[in-house]
Amino acid sequence: MEQETYNYMIVFGGLLLLSLLLEGIAEKLKLPGMLLILILGLLFPDFLGDSQPLISLNQAQEISSIGLVVILFYGGITSRWIVMRKVIWSGLRMATLGCLITAGTVTALIYGLSHLNLHSHLQPVFTDLKGSRIVADLPLSLFIGAMLCSTDATAVLALLRPIANKIPGRILTLIECESGFNDPVAVLLASLALALAKGQLEDPLMVLRDVGLEFLVGAVVGWAGALLGARILCRDHYSKQGAGGEAVSMALLMVTTASAFHLGGSPLLCAYVMGCVLGNSSKVDAEVIARDFSVFNRASEFVVLICLGLVVFPAHVWVVKGYALMVFLITMAGRLAMTFITLHRSPFNAPEKLFSTFVGLRGAVPIAIALHAAASPVAWGALMPAFALAVVLYGLVFQGYFLPAAADLLAWSQPPANPELAAES
Repeated sequence: MEQETYNYMIVFGGLLLLSLLLEGIAEKLKLPGMLLILILGLLFPDFLGDSQPLISLNQAQEISSIGLVVILFYGGITSRWIVMRKVIWSGLRMATLGCLITAGTVTALIYGLSHLNLHSHLQPVFTDLKGSRIVADLPLSLFIGAMLCSTDATAVLALLRPIANKIPGRILTLIECESGFNDPVAVLLASLALALAKGQLEDPLMVLRDVGLEFLVGAVVGWAGALLGARILCRDHYSKQGAGGEAVSMALLMVTTASAFHLGGSPLLCAYVMGCVLGNSSKVDAEVIARDFSVFNRASEFVVLICLGLVVFPAHVWVVKGYALMVFLITMAGRLAMTFITLHRSPFNAPEKLFSTFVGLRGAVPIAIALHAAASPVAWGALMPAFALAVVLYGLVFQGYFLPAAADLLAWSQPPANPELAAES
């Protein structure tokens, strides 16, 4: 057992180091760093000549759950109400109603096309690793829609940072706002889909009560943890960068989310609420904490991506490539519809709405959700990591590679400078 532990340390430490080095290469190639990291993790077992995953699905799910807690906390702590106040309602609509529209569109189209395809072959079919056809029922269709309805702010902003001068500031703020708030919605919808697949939704009122209580307890514990954190972090010696505020935040995050779990609450919502409250507290210099804590967030995202690569083989991704491409295009269509619906009567013009649609990259959260399904007893759960990886790869290749060109088109389409709009940006 001791040897196995140190073997894991070598694998994760080595891959994490290579992932950090790949970021510089990705920037030169104008590709998302996530793309190279996923490919690295995907090819690593084959490189070793190992026919079995290096870690089990249960281990990958447990590790990714911890990573997801850190990612959600960081998303909350970087959500600045003061900065986002001019786009907050647009961002909230995209993150809540927009997620529901995207997930609903994907669910309806996948469910409808899957049943239509029973008697014809109009589009690619969903098959398991043995080649057997799978009909997408309502739980599976809903889970896919939920898994893909959220976006990844870190991946998007990392690509946009070198070309940020071409993009209006309010667009960057809108993207960050939406990506910060939509992760909990995706997690909730995915949890409902898994409960439906397990047959646990026979009494909807009881389920709503249990889910409501779980989220209420998680939110209350997260709020209490944030208040405790503010009392500790408001001390003068934590107001400077490198003073250890990020270590205190991580320790409080672990204690608070574990407490929420033992009290029957949602650790994920707890982490997000804690981050939001702490990040907007007047007693804490949240910018310093977030800047120092970002190293934990980056490491968590890398670890989640590496976990997926270590439990999925290239052959598994190849099996679902056609269906994943179809679902990727359906997801983009759903995002296009939700963007124009949620930003109706907003100050954003049509080119800005189109750019907001195109820039919605998927990242670590869908992968963590897929690993959670794989560790569950649901029949189709084992297919989700490879499927999620295929869809994420399509997005990183098509959206990530053409993002600079989309930014150029957005800059070209902007009207002449207007003092009112400039003030908003």
